[in-house]
Amino acid sequence: MDGQLWVLLVPLFFIGALFGSFFNVVGIRVPRGQSVVHPRSSCGSCHQTLGPVDLIPIFGWLLRKGKCHYCGTPISGVYMLGELAGGVLFAALPLLFPDHLEELWIAYPLVSVLLILTVSDLKYMLLPNKIIYPAMLLFTLLRLLNHPLPLWHYALGFVLGGGILISVSLIATWMGKPAMGFGDIRLMALIGLVIGVKLVLLCVFLSALLGSVIGLALIGSGKLSRSTPIPYGPFIAVGSLVSYCYGDPLVSWYLDLITL
Repeated sequence: MDGQLWVLLVPLFFIGALFGSFFNVVGIRVPRGQSVVHPRSSCGSCHQTLGPVDLIPIFGWLLRKGKCHYCGTPISGVYMLGELAGGVLFAALPLLFPDHLEELWIAYPLVSVLLILTVSDLKYMLLPNKIIYPAMLLFTLLRLLNHPLPLWHYALGFVLGGGILISVSLIATWMGKPAMGFGDIRLMALIGLVIGVKLVLLCVFLSALLGSVIGLALIGSGKLSRSTPIPYGPFIAVGSLVSYCYGDPLVSWYLDLITL
């Protein structure tokens, strides 16, 4: 790898952490129909406007020991984790695509959208159309400009990604079980548009596996009942990133395994 790329990693981490902080705001305010720039961020308990130290990504939360500086109310670590995820992902993406840096025009917007939607789903169990529909338009344009695979791979990924979850939702309804949310269906269709038909199939499998394992672990620990719904968007986000970054070697490994 070019030595100059390593020099960029630290700035990229801090830029990603700053964006992660902004994505927290977007994910919390957009579902409420609020502006993402006004008013300034404040404590959810005492409503005191946060100071400069409080707004430092990651370190502000650590310096305040996860509590509001003014009223002492604990502040969820999810905010800090969102900033940390933004920093790590922004710095890691050039390392994951060292020979295809043009793909970063896709990767950075994808990470940004997934972080925003993850925050929204964790907070409200909602994947807002105000984020997903513009993202669909954006990635359609980006894939028209940059498509390592034939365009039909991405078009079929869009149809199949959403179609699989629609089928799952219909089957669940027929069996009298909770149906898949339309936000999850739209998100998987969006992922298929970005990563294509082969990798969206892997994403469907990985997100279902991850959701099942974590769901069963929470039920087994008594932290969740069988009837309690859990947000599925974060599992789709993780499954899509793993598929996008490591999907081809994973698929090759699996094919080699079954042929043996």
